[in-house]
Amino acid sequence: MTTLTDARLQLHWAAQIAAGVGRTLLAPRPDDSQTAFTFVDGALLQEAHAGLRAGLRLHDLTLVLGSETFPLHGRTLDDGFAFLESRFGHALNRPNVDLPDHPVAHGAAFDADLESCETLGGLYAIADPLLREFAVGPVLCWPHHFDIATLLTVREGTTIGVGLSPGDASYPDPYWYVTPWPYPAVASLPPLTRGTWHTTGWVGAVLPATGDARAFIEEAIARCRELLRNHT
Repeated sequence: MTTLTDARLQLHWAAQIAAGVGRTLLAPRPDDSQTAFTFVDGALLQEAHAGLRAGLRLHDLTLVLGSETFPLHGRTLDDGFAFLESRFGHALNRPNVDLPDHPVAHGAAFDADLESCETLGGLYAIADPLLREFAVGPVLCWPHHFDIATLLTVREGTTIGVGLSPGDASYPDPYWYVTPWPYPAVASLPPLTRGTWHTTGWVGAVLPATGDARAFIEEAIARCRELLRNHT
């Protein structure tokens, strides 16, 4: 496992602590967006509860709650939950979805390489304003997949997702993606001058995070609109 992958997995699990606020204390929504984060000044932040916003500062693996901070390096998942629970006076629900496994999920202390955390935090800092150039709705980081993304509605029931993944089971390293919904037939996918089509398990255009993201997103959105226009 590379240090970047290890840092990504540890940040993913650390985000579940802050997501516990939305998961437990905010009113549920059909799309589970009460658990999602916005990216603000280097941190993933939940909506406010009791006047406080809980979150995770990515570059140094630190929980934040209002003006308080709680560095997670050398501490455990339970330590992080205890910090927030002591402030809100309420037990917070743990994640109820499948997440990529890591020793921190079983009681190990967080020990991620902070240079790798800073690299990943820098990618979110690039992604947030870039995605806002294309967004007509919110740009959110979803705690389940840990991607930061926005959703474009073409027409009712027909959408295009645009985002940055820090890496996952499909690709270990960070990548940009543009995904049409409903998925078109693989045989109908047009060529791309930037990026490639991913077709295993899900369908979408992908580009390594080191590529020309803006040009890729512009082209991929245009190709996806064409595909969805022809979808019956």
